[in-house]
Amino acid sequence: AVVSTQSGHYGRGGDPSSKKEAKCRYDWHQTGDTVSFTVYVKNVKPDLSTVICNPVKLELEIRFGENEVFNFKGVLNGIIVPEKSHVGFFKTKVEVSMRKAEFFGWNKLTVD
Repeated sequence: AVVSTQSGHYGRGGDPSSKKEAKCRYDWHQTGDTVSFTVYVKNVKPDLSTVICNPVKLELEIRFGENEVFNFKGVLNGIIVPEKSHVGFFKTKVEVSMRKAEFFGWNKLTVD
């Protein structure tokens, strides 16, 4: 995936006409200075996947398998620093590790 720390945009995206919406298991956890969002998915296509984060929003379009796609959009419950955040594409998951701008605990990942 292509990384652009200036915009907090990772990946290139794919052809929107050839995708099948899919549900994937995901969760989040935090440490003092980091919030991590993990999507559990196999056969990810990093070059076709997109992760966009800005200080208050997270958007993912994860492409995998045979033209399947998982989408997530949310307004974060706190502020992050996109330039100090990163995305990892692994064999069985995609992990977005976001650096918190403020050192306090979040009671949930996104605002409802």
